[in-house]
Amino acid sequence: MGALIMDTRFIVRFDFRSQVDDIEFSEVLRQFNFIVEEIDDLFQTKKKWYEQGYSRKQALSQVAFEDGTISERTHSKWIRRFNKDKPLFIEGVWDAGDDDHSCGISYRKMFYDERNRVSVELSLVPQSEKVTYSNFVVFISRIASFFNCSYVNVDSKGYGVLGKNVFPDRLCVGWMLYVPHFILPELIQEAAKVIPVMDADKPKGTIIVSTEDVFDGNNKEHIGKANDVEIKLLDLGFLPLITEL
Repeated sequence: MGALIMDTRFIVRFDFRSQVDDIEFSEVLRQFNFIVEEIDDLFQTKKKWYEQGYSRKQALSQVAFEDGTISERTHSKWIRRFNKDKPLFIEGVWDAGDDDHSCGISYRKMFYDERNRVSVELSLVPQSEKVTYSNFVVFISRIASFFNCSYVNVDSKGYGVLGKNVFPDRLCVGWMLYVPHFILPELIQEAAKVIPVMDADKPKGTIIVSTEDVFDGNNKEHIGKANDVEIKLLDLGFLPLITEL
């Protein structure tokens, strides 16, 4: 598999649960820092991240992370909101790119029954041929290894959002799907790749890749391959309902 097609927007979504019953702000910050560092590694560049604002001018005046470190202003603002709205904490940052190339991180700690649960969405647009399929697999593996994820999904061109997946009430595969189960490759012959994710010497989960090419959610062949993988995963009992996450 060669380099990714530059300028393709990939949406990475994942849910995880912290090991403690309720997440403190120091842990939120540690998680955010990890995500920022991993995106820097994926893109092989140090991004500057800004707070979201009512206008581009306002947002550009509010640097949130630089060189992997949160700014004092953002730290003070976020910890104040965290203490005021606890257990709710919803924040996002972006890299000030134009509409076609901007990247963003959305972190949502909602009013879930489980106070240690978090949902994250990353919007990523590679702009370098250095970003390859292999880099993306490593990126997903590191996320799955660092967090206790119920899933990690990589999508493009609205495959999941526009309902091109088979089961609207279940996870969609898109380009890649990580599930916290060890699955033998021979069980999913419909997949292009089945990659184990290890925790030390023990299997932690599996990344299932639907297409050898860069996934295009508008491509009928790609949609068909992702659909076939979803049907197989459901048959195997590894495609949970959204409400079961």
